[in-house]
Amino acid sequence: MSTRIAHTTSAIDLQKFLVTWDKNYQKKILNIDIFNRSLTQHWSKEQCQFFVKVLYHIRGHFDSFLWYMGNFAPNYKAKQMILKNVHDEFGMNGLSHEQLYFQFAKYFDVDLTYELLEEASYVNFSKEYIRNQLLWLRKNDWDHRLAAFAAIERLDNVDYLNLRNIAESIGASGKALTFFNVHIKADHFEGILLAAFQELWEEKPFIAQETFNFISDFQTSMWKNLSDEIFNYNKKQARVLS
Repeated sequence: MSTRIAHTTSAIDLQKFLVTWDKNYQKKILNIDIFNRSLTQHWSKEQCQFFVKVLYHIRGHFDSFLWYMGNFAPNYKAKQMILKNVHDEFGMNGLSHEQLYFQFAKYFDVDLTYELLEEASYVNFSKEYIRNQLLWLRKNDWDHRLAAFAAIERLDNVDYLNLRNIAESIGASGKALTFFNVHIKADHFEGILLAAFQELWEEKPFIAQETFNFISDFQTSMWKNLSDEIFNYNKKQARVLS
């Protein structure tokens, strides 16, 4: 088999894997209460605000992941791949993603201006989620780290579409949804990252598949924990006040 044919076959196999992986991930998380509009639309104002605050930390501490990846990137192309993500976070000529999230939070009368420093809503499960990300990076080599980064970036479009559905179900509209729309349209799984992952897939498909499946389970577990935290929020508040 020629190199060109082998490469084409590998690309087709990768595309099949990704399509199946996307479907399986979506199927798993749609069984979680937080992605059920018929349930989230009945959240209290306090639950909505709690969701906004906790989600801020789940997505906001990804900078630690990027910092770790960038510091251990093996070459210039790999560093470019990380820097592209950071560049996009700052919003180029528009608002940064941080400012867009503040815009979303403001819709629910939540001020997160100093939350990055104060961490008043940085609950234990989200701390563990971020910490476990970094521990996993420390324990694994660059090939695994690259695959994990690719999987996370692949999930951006899927996760943020589901999150926008939550935001809409609890009343957000207009500019409050811009943060989610930007991520839904993001192309982070393209260009340098896709080329690097394609190469990994051709050379070490078992690492690519194993890591993608790990990230799928890891993210699903996080969403389940977030869901439990929010749906139990009123019960916890009642115990505090009683």
